Amino acid sequence: MAGLNLRLLAVILLFSCCYNFHSADAYYCKANGRVGQCYFSEDCAWPMEMFRYNADCANSGLSGDVVCCIRQTYRRRTTTSTTPAIILEKETINPRGLALLNQHNCGNVEDTRVANGIDAMLGEFPWIALLLSSTKNTICGGSVITERFVLTAAHCIQDNLEFVRLGEHDLMTEEDCLSNNINYCQTFVDFNIDPIQKPFIHPDYNTVNKHKDVALIKLDKAINFQVYSHIKPICLPTSPSDYAMLPTDNLTLAGWGLTESNDVRGSDVLQKGYLKLEALDVCQKLHSFYDLDQSKLCVKSGTNHSVSCQGDSGSPIFWETKYMRGRFTQKHYTQVGLVSLGGKVCGKLTSIPYAYENITDSMPWITNTILK
Repeated sequence: MAGLNLRLLAVILLFSCCYNFHSADAYYCKANGRVGQCYFSEDCAWPMEMFRYNADCANSGLSGDVVCCIRQTYRRRTTTSTTPAIILEKETINPRGLALLNQHNCGNVEDTRVANGIDAMLGEFPWIALLLSSTKNTICGGSVITERFVLTAAHCIQDNLEFVRLGEHDLMTEEDCLSNNINYCQTFVDFNIDPIQKPFIHPDYNTVNKHKDVALIKLDKAINFQVYSHIKPICLPTSPSDYAMLPTDNLTLAGWGLTESNDVRGSDVLQKGYLKLEALDVCQKLHSFYDLDQSKLCVKSGTNHSVSCQGDSGSPIFWETKYMRGRFTQKHYTQVGLVSLGGKVCGKLTSIPYAYENITDSMPWITNTILK
């Protein structure tokens, strides 16, 4: 028994020396129905960007880069000694992947092309992608995140998926022009999918309950953002070093209202709608078949009472984020989710909240996969 106690004490000491939080006393924070703890950012495996500047942490007594840490994730590894020992190690996002995501000027649009109507203005969301079959039929939506990768839903990866269309606006025309400015026109560009590296599906994806419904598509060639200036990547929640300000209340969803089964007639012109976050347990009660966790976002119709889903399956859910750069405030759009669970309510007028994929929860996998 004494030997067992000594071994147990050794394990406790090993854990204490290898993984030590700065704060001894946990200070809890809560937002949108989720509870976390306030820690320094380096002590959190992945701080959720939307809770990064939670007001609850202002009273935690911690100073510096403090985040509301929703969950700690670890991976196990063994030492190379003759007596293997289990060491808990934080599973973090890949810094080289973050650098790749930050390589281009993401998420920015020209203010002159932005309006508040249901129809999206030409060039308003230059990261929107369309997934096409070998016969150029639409399958799903997606978003450009780097010069080689498009983010979409795992359930959108089908055997007949062959092309990714970028720079599209009106499905019925090859060239789209501003109605009041004939000097500005844009044409869509079709990219092939990389023939060697097939689409990457999240390893934890569950085809039944759509858990981790996330996938990455690698294009056969890099997007030249200078040549195709009407195509831009959207930002992902990479926790930049700039001081972030609270984003606007509205989440934005853009697409043509398509589903993977094409059972709903969508719009020919790119649409946009506004959504709001809801507590996750609200969606859990309404959709009890799915076991919802922080890998999902619960959203409902936004301030303009738009339809709850005007996007396609796999389309991005994003919001406007403001950052301080020196003395100036800049804004860009950051994707926080995508249309998941088959997009079954697309095109239906409803205020019932629904669960979509939370991109923030998959950032470790994303930042590692885009390096392949």
